[in-house]
Amino acid sequence: MILEILSYVWSFLRLGMSHCTLTLCIAFFTLYVIHWVRVRRHKQSLFARLGIPYVEPHLIHGSLHTLRGRTLATDMLTNWLEKYGDVFGYYIGAKPNIVIKDLDLIRQVLVKDFNNFSNRPKLIIEAQPVIHCIVGLRDQRWKDVRSVLAPTFSMAKMKLMIGIMNERVDELLGIVADHNAKEKPLEWYGLFQGLTLDVICECVLAMKRNCQRDQNDDAFFSATRYFLKHAMNPAIHLAIYFNIFGKVFTFISNQLALSGRMTNMIVSHLKTVLKIRRKDTSRKYIDVLQLMLEAAESQLESDEKDPIFQNETNVPNGTPATTKEHLSETTQKSSREDIKKKNLSDEEIIANAWVFLLAGFETSANSLTSTAYLLACHPDIQEKLYQELCEHIEDGYEHITYETVHKLNYLDQIFAESLRILPPVVTFISRDTNADFQLGDYFIPNDTNILIPVWQIHHDPKLWPEPDKFDPERFSPKVKASETRHPMSYIPFGAGPRGCPGVRFAQLEAKVAIARLVRTHRLETCEQTPIPLTFEMPTVTHIPAKDVILKAVRRE
Repeated sequence: MILEILSYVWSFLRLGMSHCTLTLCIAFFTLYVIHWVRVRRHKQSLFARLGIPYVEPHLIHGSLHTLRGRTLATDMLTNWLEKYGDVFGYYIGAKPNIVIKDLDLIRQVLVKDFNNFSNRPKLIIEAQPVIHCIVGLRDQRWKDVRSVLAPTFSMAKMKLMIGIMNERVDELLGIVADHNAKEKPLEWYGLFQGLTLDVICECVLAMKRNCQRDQNDDAFFSATRYFLKHAMNPAIHLAIYFNIFGKVFTFISNQLALSGRMTNMIVSHLKTVLKIRRKDTSRKYIDVLQLMLEAAESQLESDEKDPIFQNETNVPNGTPATTKEHLSETTQKSSREDIKKKNLSDEEIIANAWVFLLAGFETSANSLTSTAYLLACHPDIQEKLYQELCEHIEDGYEHITYETVHKLNYLDQIFAESLRILPPVVTFISRDTNADFQLGDYFIPNDTNILIPVWQIHHDPKLWPEPDKFDPERFSPKVKASETRHPMSYIPFGAGPRGCPGVRFAQLEAKVAIARLVRTHRLETCEQTPIPLTFEMPTVTHIPAKDVILKAVRRE
């Protein structure tokens, strides 16, 4: 069949052009392919020229198909680290990537020499809204936007949102009670996905949903799940292999507004909400969207109170009055322009609300599922947690306060150990070099991606004895005081200025849910519980490959 089609195409071409023209076209195409292969192979010889151990690349995909093959990406990285050492290279298409597991070098990249590694890898397709969020922004604009967003997740702001979290957990406990009445175990990963999406929708997107109960019928829940499951699609792969397609898909996406269903739903909703809130400023809203809006619009007013706007400030003594006035007006105008540049545009507010959903939905569901699973598999640890909860949460008391959460030291240890043994994000901590840089013994060229292998660090027996053992005592105050633990040996949320900005939000949500769940129910394994857990990686996160079935028995 294929031969027949090729024969038909060949006949058509021969009829449509002269033999000479056809020969020239074939010759030109052949020369182009030869040139492309030579350029490609030159790019893929970078690590050989630098003397850095590397994975032998395929001409087209480099090592991407290996990482996206049947073997889990984390398992493949483990194999490569064992073979090539703590620093080695691999290619994604023609793009050089360096894996660094050496903790001192990691600290240099993420913290000490951050200015040389301040950007995340460039987007393959620079589509909206991701180009306007803190994941896609680069250089000075990222710093400006991050400085505006940082106060959004302060302790004071989190105290305002714990009431919403408690209300969403009320719904979760109601579902647990319904299943108990029917004597049915629960699938917890889907349930926690519904919880985290409900919380994010209400706390970030100004959108009230009921994803915990209506998962099968909720279009937004289904669209969000679909988006994350198919984030790595053939179009992305094509753009990775051939840069020209990245530019083509960027143009098509942005000019024709071809976004996914979930993205369109969020962008359309948030545009409407921003218009409403700007018209009615008398009503007070408690959510991240409002905090971003206030931070963006109040910054100009607050910064204008800065001494730089006072007539006599920053003008040398002895300057004539007319000159002083002229210099002052020029300075004020320039400063106002700089401040306006720092304020968030509507596109950036919407984009960052959108990315908070992507960053918090699956990761929070993963961490909650992992913690619940580990507690069910370790009843002694769960019992010790229950005793702590009884000390701080009175019997019959429902909602938990921010202050109470921060008194639960053993819960904090459990959650920290859960994130160590089953980190929700395993291939996302990466940086792009801004310029050529000498990193220890290694010369790192400009425009090289650096990947930090979180899973392998968290399971290194040299750093964590018996790394597969669930032991919250690793994070006890006594152990912390007696051990000298390298700061980069535990990085579930990244490290340095580009670490996760929503870490307080994520931890608070998870701790509220686990505390209230264990205070009222005993989590147990059952016949349907997958032991051990197995995973798959559609994107940069580990997600359970099978349903996580657990029983929740009501405590007397």
